[in-house]
Amino acid sequence: MSELSWTAWPMQRSPVRAVIGLLFIALVAWTLQSWLATGYFTVVAVLLLWGQVAGFYLPTRYSLDDDRVSVRGIVAKREKQWSDFRSYYVDSDGVLLSPFVSRSRLERFRGLSLMFHANREEVVAFVERKLGAGEDDAVLGDEGLTEDGSDGREA
Repeated sequence: MSELSWTAWPMQRSPVRAVIGLLFIALVAWTLQSWLATGYFTVVAVLLLWGQVAGFYLPTRYSLDDDRVSVRGIVAKREKQWSDFRSYYVDSDGVLLSPFVSRSRLERFRGLSLMFHANREEVVAFVERKLGAGEDDAVLGDEGLTEDGSDGREA
C-alpha cells in the first residue's frame, strides 16, 4: 500500500503577499470602524474577509493513498474515494481532481484541489497512477485552454 502525504502552506512561499493581505484586512477594518463607528460590523467584515483568505494563511494537509484522497484544513476535512474522480487537470500550483469526464463549470465545486509544495512530480505521478494518463485534455490543465475556457477544437 503506497501513500503520499504533505503539508502546503502558501503563506510561507509568498510572505510579501501575506503581509499585503493582512494590511488590506487591517485597512478595511479601520475604514469600517471610522465610517460606521460600530465594532459589530467591523468584526463581521473582518471575519468574512478572513474566511475568504484563511486557506492562504493556514496550513493544509494532503494525504493520498490507494483508496482515498484526504484534504485536512484547520476546521474542515474532505475525504473522497479515487473512484469519485474521472479526470484531473494540472496547473502551476496543483492538481484539480474532477468528477466529470470533460471540463465543466461545476468541477471547482465538486472536485478536489491538491496544492503542490515542492512535490509536483510526486503528486502528478501518484494521480496518473491512480486515474491513468487518460486523454490529452486531462493532463493539459489551464495552460492548454484558450481565453474562453475551451480547448480550441471544434465540437
